[in-house]
Amino acid sequence: MPGGPGQHAGRRPANGDPEAKPGSDFWDRVQRGNNTTKVGGNTNSREVASQLAAQARAAVDCPTLQCVGPTSINQAVKAVAIARTYLFQSDQSGSSSHPDLTVYPEFVKLDGQQIGREEQLSAVQLVISKRTRRPSVDKEGRSLKVSKDTEAKSLAGAIASCTREGSRVELTAIGAGSVNQAIKAVAIARQYVEEEAIDLCCRPEFVEIADGQVGDGGGPTSALRLIVLVEQC
Repeated sequence: MPGGPGQHAGRRPANGDPEAKPGSDFWDRVQRGNNTTKVGGNTNSREVASQLAAQARAAVDCPTLQCVGPTSINQAVKAVAIARTYLFQSDQSGSSSHPDLTVYPEFVKLDGQQIGREEQLSAVQLVISKRTRRPSVDKEGRSLKVSKDTEAKSLAGAIASCTREGSRVELTAIGAGSVNQAIKAVAIARQYVEEEAIDLCCRPEFVEIADGQVGDGGGPTSALRLIVLVEQC
């Protein structure tokens, strides 16, 4: 299943991207056809976020983030959430208009040469696409809490059912294991609806969960929320 449309790569402007941060010179890599960024469990999310934001501002596709395991998926999703914050802050400055980012999770198989092993390994790719920024709309929907023990296929079924009914779906996850299950559920839900002329994507963002909602007595907790969106194919 394709991961959503993007913008075609263009030539590097003479002056470069004025808002790109140091180390975000991605033009040569993109023009060589390498637009995949591997994210590990120890990857710095803010560095990946800077790369995402820089490419989102430029006339190139955003990179696809390749992840193996819960911790790397968590770092990748955090990077997208941070990049969305960077772009929103730039947009609020009023100097120019900046896009928003959506995520299309999908499963892939990596061959041995890619991972330094003899056997294939399952991985998750986050295909990132630029979208026009839209004002948030308060719409009643279903809010689902995800834990590391949540069964991804069951959650995917709930997501698919809600989206078929036109309901908004929000997934709230705390911790790498929970984020891993949430992203996998969206990837599976995409497979469930692929023959129905619709596709699903999500927009990750940080939220604060009140003490009473977590139950650990440790005060407010930062969580990741995935807003699931429906697109017509």
